[in-house]
Amino acid sequence: MKTTDWRHVSEVLEDLVRRLRRLCPDHHDPHRFHEEKSEIAFELTKLGRSISE
Repeated sequence: MKTTDWRHVSEVLEDLVRRLRRLCPDHHDPHRFHEEKSEIAFELTKLGRSISE
């Protein structure tokens, strides 16, 4: 049985919230928005899997 480090989970979620708040399309680099969105989605998925283990 795995013990969840809730402090780490909280830190990761706070970081993801900050990244989401800054997320907006950039006319100088339009692909960056989609890259960041995909990275955030990946991190959320990874976090969800680590919690459910």
